[in-house]
Amino acid sequence: MIVKEIMGKSPITVKRRDTVKKAHRLMEDKCIRHLPVLDSDRVIGIVTESDIREAMAPKAGAKNSNSYGFGNITVGSIMTTNPITVSPDTHVEDAAKLIYRNKIGGLPVINMGKLVGIITIMDILGVFIEMMGLLESSSRIDVVMRRDPKDFKEVSNIIKDNNINIISVGMTPYKKDKDMSTYFFRLEACDTRPIVHAIKKSGYKVTSAIG
Repeated sequence: MIVKEIMGKSPITVKRRDTVKKAHRLMEDKCIRHLPVLDSDRVIGIVTESDIREAMAPKAGAKNSNSYGFGNITVGSIMTTNPITVSPDTHVEDAAKLIYRNKIGGLPVINMGKLVGIITIMDILGVFIEMMGLLESSSRIDVVMRRDPKDFKEVSNIIKDNNINIISVGMTPYKKDKDMSTYFFRLEACDTRPIVHAIKKSGYKVTSAIG
């Protein structure tokens, strides 16, 4: 999956000289948290909800309304300059890594120098939830096994032999043994007890079962 498939198109933007008050009003009216900042159609920055909250915070010793960040304070004075961007053809996984590693909430999407969209952590979370089938009624079994296709096939076959469909599978390193991983099998809603019994009987460790 690539960014252009899930990005928000025609994003709301502001200019460098727009006031913080205007940016704040746009975020409230449009229910958004990120505003790319444009200069002659070129992205020069991004301003976030947290940037605005900080600008609006009362300043120690201040005695007038300007201490709350409204007044004549402009977006250009609080924005993050030269923001990290992606292209429409960037893989969603790569965009997610950029967001995670840089501890940011969104990425402007640039094509041939022009802003064509924005992808946020909420867009990526939506994809993850859909892929994992988290909104469906389901059960789950967590199994510790080697990162070996034979092990994965054996456990998968045990589940299928119980006439249960696998919705999705996730994986994470097993902290107690670097050579092992925990596999999260999300299944259609079922009684997991007979499946857990069969998996354990085959020599695998089940750390959790829901359903």
